[in-house]
Amino acid sequence: MSSKINAQISPQPCPHLAEFRRNSTKPFLALHNCLRIKPPGGRAALRRDPHEVPRCAACGLSAPSRLLACVTCAALSCHSAAASCPSHAAAHAASMPPGHQIAVDVDRAELFCCACRDQVYDRDFDAAVVIAQTAASSLGAGESATIPSPQPENLRKKRRVDYRPWAPDLRERALIGTCSGPIDGTGTDPSPDFPRGLRGLNNLGNTCFMNSVLQALLHTPPLRNYFLSDRHNRFFCQRRNNGDGDGGGGAGKRNGGNSGNKNGRICLACDMDAMFSAVFSGDRAPYSPAKFLYSWWQHAANLASYEQQDAHEFFISMLDGIHEKVEKGRAKPHSEGNGDCCIAHKVFSGILRSDVTCMACGFTSTTYDPCIDISLDLEPNQGGSTKMATATSNHSCNGEADCMNPSQNCGTSTLMGCLKRFTRAERLGSDQKFFCRQCQVRQETLKQMSIRKLPLVSCFHIKRFEHSSTRKMSRKVDRYLQFPFSLDMSPYLSSTILRSRFGNRIFPFDGDEPDATEELCSELELFAVVTHSGKLDAGHYVTYLRLSNQWYKCDDAWVTQVDENIVRAAQCYMMFYVQKMLYYKATDKQVAS
Repeated sequence: MSSKINAQISPQPCPHLAEFRRNSTKPFLALHNCLRIKPPGGRAALRRDPHEVPRCAACGLSAPSRLLACVTCAALSCHSAAASCPSHAAAHAASMPPGHQIAVDVDRAELFCCACRDQVYDRDFDAAVVIAQTAASSLGAGESATIPSPQPENLRKKRRVDYRPWAPDLRERALIGTCSGPIDGTGTDPSPDFPRGLRGLNNLGNTCFMNSVLQALLHTPPLRNYFLSDRHNRFFCQRRNNGDGDGGGGAGKRNGGNSGNKNGRICLACDMDAMFSAVFSGDRAPYSPAKFLYSWWQHAANLASYEQQDAHEFFISMLDGIHEKVEKGRAKPHSEGNGDCCIAHKVFSGILRSDVTCMACGFTSTTYDPCIDISLDLEPNQGGSTKMATATSNHSCNGEADCMNPSQNCGTSTLMGCLKRFTRAERLGSDQKFFCRQCQVRQETLKQMSIRKLPLVSCFHIKRFEHSSTRKMSRKVDRYLQFPFSLDMSPYLSSTILRSRFGNRIFPFDGDEPDATEELCSELELFAVVTHSGKLDAGHYVTYLRLSNQWYKCDDAWVTQVDENIVRAAQCYMMFYVQKMLYYKATDKQVAS
């Protein structure tokens, strides 16, 4: 018999296990030191000695269907689910006084009741097994690890893997010694107090839009760590594209980027790798990203000109170029929303949730869309949708602007207010009726957006450039937006919005996997702000970077240190936030000691 709790089936407790726990103060204490984890971080087993071969005490078999150890007397007995085969474990429980019914599967570390002839569950015992597996995966323990006595806890909580710094092994030490040299930190440095990697970018002719975005990406922590740890090596990538021959390898080493590529294949990731190497080399002289600009022109031929472009459009086009190149080299396509396809989506890809509810019957249609940034309106409009998220299938960066509501235009606009409007429920007009599958007719609906999954780095784009097709005019919105240096995104997550709508009556949420949002941090820190000054057709982009808790202004080739109040007063156009806490996943690769 079972009971239904939170839409899940929970088995009734075994009476023999309950009686066993009542008569024993520490029932599973003797088993803690016998738990063994099969490497690497695999299944738990029960062995007194790592090399022990357990055998049934009645028949002497060592490989029956199941081999059980009595928790009370540690007697080993075999058990088979087939009715024709005798169960020596059940015979042992029947011949002994009460308390010998509970046993442990020695190969699976699972509790079993010999009287009920069924598997049973105990929170403390399961917690001991989980802690043993976690300790083995994080400490690298193979066979014999002493497991501390566990405390009862919520087993549904995500287990975190302890961070361990990387250390090179002997082969990697040899590669470092022969293929690299120390960075010369001495010499003529005009700004020795500036952090490494802070380097100006030369304007190549109305390319401040590119320089501003590149400065933000060069100091995006996950992206910086990826390229500086040689996860994308431009020399190996070019050699692979050239048919694993010499094909321009020497030219690539001298010049970097894609100049030595015979096949003419453009790889923006290779140009980013060359740029990271140059910017973090220690040289303070302004760097000219000419090769990257040329490669981007070949990728986005419609934007190849010396005219001023939109920084947000360049940001989307650049990430698409990195994604497109990686996807061509993969045998199997990857989902962009999962963030597993390329480094661009691993860092910037999130998932938006859209709920459309029929106002007649209450039926809700839910869709999920990947996005790499979120575009927000500065001020609420009187009609239509105020939301637009940039997905891989929609790269438009400007929305339709209607008349503004003066009653809602008073006071100071804030980023939290924009996010609140982005995730609020709005009633769609009569011209946007939704076909309800339950009513089988078009009905008026209520639509609400929410953030299903936060990316590692969240980019918020403020729609300051408005283009109206009805009035055939364009303008720039110069209104000030207040933005925080620390941002809590939990009020805008799907889990929070659904709980506020339904309470705790639904679990999991309408097909969502449980606790999917717990593996990511909802608290963000601002590290880069791209600003735009001037008019729509004649303006200038500048980036403010936050490095070591100090702000720097990157104005093309000029880099200066500024006060944080100057950043707060800036006219923000794009803001980059990174998660305060990054969670690490366990890997099967052994870490060098």
